[in-house]
Amino acid sequence: MFDKTIINEALQNSRSAIVSKIQEFVNSKRQGTGAYEPLYDLLTDYPFRVGKMLRPTICISVARAVGGIGQSALATAAALELYHNAFLIHDDIEDGSESRRGKETLHSRIGIPRAINVGDATNVLAVGLLLENLSSLGVTKTLNILHEIEVMAQQSVEGQAMELDWVADNTSNLTDQDYFTMCVKKTCWYSFMTPCRIGFIVGNPNANASALVKPLADLTRFGMLLGIAFQIQDDLLNLIGEMEAYGKEIGGDIYEGKRTVMLNHVISHSNPGESQEILKILATPREDKTSDQIEFILKLMQKYGSIDHGWCLARSYAKQSAELFETLDFLEAETPLRSEEKFISEYHDRRFLKELINYVIYRNL
Repeated sequence: MFDKTIINEALQNSRSAIVSKIQEFVNSKRQGTGAYEPLYDLLTDYPFRVGKMLRPTICISVARAVGGIGQSALATAAALELYHNAFLIHDDIEDGSESRRGKETLHSRIGIPRAINVGDATNVLAVGLLLENLSSLGVTKTLNILHEIEVMAQQSVEGQAMELDWVADNTSNLTDQDYFTMCVKKTCWYSFMTPCRIGFIVGNPNANASALVKPLADLTRFGMLLGIAFQIQDDLLNLIGEMEAYGKEIGGDIYEGKRTVMLNHVISHSNPGESQEILKILATPREDKTSDQIEFILKLMQKYGSIDHGWCLARSYAKQSAELFETLDFLEAETPLRSEEKFISEYHDRRFLKELINYVIYRNL
């Protein structure tokens, strides 16, 4: 369904580049006068667990696809990965999650107060990496990138607030459109839209973002469509994936009461008695829910076609993103590697972005 060579090589090269960049930056901070070294040991926990590295790979690939040098996007790409890991640390606390990337969540290992501080420190590190752009990209591009990050962060916390409110209020009348609105804010901006937009700003020779309105708008919509498909597939994997490949707790979203497309669908399509039982289970504290209760909801999802409904939606949004992608003629077909590009794959360009469309809905992790 997708070219595994292109996907795997680009992601693996990104992982090497980003881990090296983050390690180098953390070490520079650790060695600062008066630095509290034990904190920096914890800052490399989540980033060095084997994640997908989608966000930095998208950023680098777009930058190179419009003529930029991979190295010029590296600091920003690493910052995006740090923001992602900071969000994960806080998300895991807010959701009461037990596992992340196949290991125990950070707050389960060191306690909630310390984990919150590590998440905060990870955000601070990301800002420091973004400021490195001043010397390599100049003031205008650096400020444009910082503005993109500010928009991304605002959208993300708004989306998280929506989802947390739905869980806290045990909301029962949500539609697919409600989910899409939340998903665009919480997932699409920081996972796809912003990496696309920043990659374009970094790689484009024109430093004035106002002159790039049309391509930025097209990339933004592409990222939105792809991000919705990605999140629905992620929610599906949480229901029916394999723990070893997925790296997170199967059924965790139901334990946490997250209002996924599939959960909203089964609540609205099951009979009144079943719906009330679902809501009663969802209102039960996570630690008091049983595996039988989770299985009850899963069986109802199968009975009422909620799983199929989610899968069809994911494919529909991926198809729309593929159609839009074919119109993005400002992305060069291939971008040859240059001698100064270290840790960069030859596939960090339009080819990766094209394969990414099917990857997001046919992956198993």
